[in-house]
Amino acid sequence: MPAAQFINKLEVQIDPQLILAVHGYNEKRKPGQAIRDMVEQAAKEAHNLVDPRALYQEFAVQQLTADSVILDGGMRFSTGRQISSFWQGSKTLGVALYTIGDRLEKQVSELISEGKHTEALNLDIAGTVALGVVGFRVQYYACERLAKHDLETGPWLNPGYLDWPLTDQRLIFNLIPAASIDVRLNDQCMMIPRKSVTVCAGIGVGQRLDGFNRCMHCGVSKCPYRRLTATK
Repeated sequence: MPAAQFINKLEVQIDPQLILAVHGYNEKRKPGQAIRDMVEQAAKEAHNLVDPRALYQEFAVQQLTADSVILDGGMRFSTGRQISSFWQGSKTLGVALYTIGDRLEKQVSELISEGKHTEALNLDIAGTVALGVVGFRVQYYACERLAKHDLETGPWLNPGYLDWPLTDQRLIFNLIPAASIDVRLNDQCMMIPRKSVTVCAGIGVGQRLDGFNRCMHCGVSKCPYRRLTATK
């Protein structure tokens, strides 16, 4: 089993346009200058607060059933039928964990305590955008590495998505050295720091899903972050 790879040099640029998109602004509904200034300030502040860290590791797949992934050693991920179908043909499972640390969320809490709710909201959104940028870089790292061996990856997904129970986060945290990048799991299977993400992908899939958009399969139809997909 390959050791965990710590991914360094995760430079994060936060595009204010993505923050505005979460608020619902676009070419047809443009923000005023005051709002633009506020959002740009949030992006700059977030850039100074994020502390991106990530790790990536691969695990051999013993069996991929109609609704689960079983690793060598017997650990079973109850992914559900749809995710299992996305990963058909996989020989290994790529697992990644990434975070922007806790400094930004502490500042958000401080702003809320001061009654600065708009500033807190914009900074929190900027942090989520930053986390998305880190996720893109982590997935690019893994895909570029695997492409050298002519291996295709399925979509990157995680416990809590579709039918995959959130409690399987415990299995992921039993597999990877999360403490090495200062991330832990609480009793409700939520990660601390809050802006942290685990993702997994089947490696060696038999079909490519070009243009896969996880938002289009998600049941949370009113999630404001769906608006980001319209900007890409």
